[in-house]
Amino acid sequence: MVANASLDAIEEVMRKDSVMYLKSVDKFNEWTVSAFVTPANMKFVLLHESRNDDGIKAFFTDVWELYVKTMLNPFHTAHTPIRSAVFDSRVRASAKKYL
Repeated sequence: MVANASLDAIEEVMRKDSVMYLKSVDKFNEWTVSAFVTPANMKFVLLHESRNDDGIKAFFTDVWELYVKTMLNPFHTAHTPIRSAVFDSRVRASAKKYL
């Protein structure tokens, strides 16, 4: 719910700045919302407590790479949820590595 509510804040920041990694777009109590917006306007949103900016950026970059590889897979139907166990395990491994 918090990440979803932050989508408007992400759009507002994107109008002002055209960077891909948005370090802190919103705050909710002790939580920070960070975002990564791809050139195709796909938004990855992370709700976190940590202050590891380099790790968060590396995590987003890894997830984006995994996402692109999945979208290039001819067996994946575009605009459908990614239900791959391999994708899920790689995202989780990236989270353990960087977050």
